[in-house]
Amino acid sequence: MSTVIRPLAEADLEALSRFLTAGFQTPADAEFAAVDLLRWKFLDPRDDAPGPRSFVAVDESTGAIVGHVGVCPTAFAAPGLDAAVPALHMIDWLGSREHRSVGASLMRRAHETAPVQFGLGGSRAGRAVIKRGGYEPMSPVFVYERLLSPLRRLRAGGLAPKSAARAARDVARGLVHRPGRPALRLELEPVSSFGTEVVEVVRGASRTAVVTARTPERLNYALRHPRRKPSGFLFRDADGRVRGFALATLPPGDGGRLVLGRVADLLLDDDDPDAWHGALLLLSREMGQLGADVAQAFASPPWIVEALRRAGFVARHPLDFNLRDRESLLPHDATFYLTPIEADYAYT
Repeated sequence: MSTVIRPLAEADLEALSRFLTAGFQTPADAEFAAVDLLRWKFLDPRDDAPGPRSFVAVDESTGAIVGHVGVCPTAFAAPGLDAAVPALHMIDWLGSREHRSVGASLMRRAHETAPVQFGLGGSRAGRAVIKRGGYEPMSPVFVYERLLSPLRRLRAGGLAPKSAARAARDVARGLVHRPGRPALRLELEPVSSFGTEVVEVVRGASRTAVVTARTPERLNYALRHPRRKPSGFLFRDADGRVRGFALATLPPGDGGRLVLGRVADLLLDDDDPDAWHGALLLLSREMGQLGADVAQAFASPPWIVEALRRAGFVARHPLDFNLRDRESLLPHDATFYLTPIEADYAYT
């Protein structure tokens, strides 16, 4: 059976939606594969990423989609680098069982679009494939959570003994890890779009860690999410200077009674734990006002981990971080900082 790999087209969206929900064994109306979401993820124009962001493998004899890979283009800025290094991670990556080699072929096609590739989390099968594709394990990224509504957590635990006990432990942990008062106060400014201030924040952050080089175009693209529009923010100090930016989302629920609020992106212009502590407290308060019962954030740099601890967050579990950098373009011994916006976690 011969296949051809080509960029996704508008006419493919309905068929791609059916292929993804069937292959990942999700309900037919799963939000991640809805046609409007697929259009936004892969076809909505991005001035900072003009190339294809999705490739389909098509059976030449039937015209059916038998494989897909989505490309999330970005770039890494890092200490000592004169220019950002183009990079990507793959999402919605799937090959049919009848075409066993198509997944690897799609991965190779995706790799052609940037010299550096990385993966964050993902399925066990997907991690096994990228390991064979030359990805190397890096220090994991940890998921942190803070309980914003203890009473609702107790009610959500239900009457079953194990669930009730788990809820009680979560509430007790939240009482032990109470947020402290910030030593540095920032002001949170809601925004409907981002501008050139983003570039200056990235420049400052990249002096101490490897970060993805967010652009105004990329963040404004995120704000155009067709179903779950994020809330955008700037952080200003007492002098009115922009110190950072953030995106907060309420991703789809899992059928439980608690509403999750996620720090989809957060970046400040230096590694001062006091500033990060203040920013996390402001975002937690904002997510509580949006209706979240639990706030969630990703971190690995020690200054952000310390700020999360001060802000009342508790480590929940690690996410595997794997990097493919065949030309050694990045300083692998530096600290990497990745957020949910980098791996499709911001909205799922």
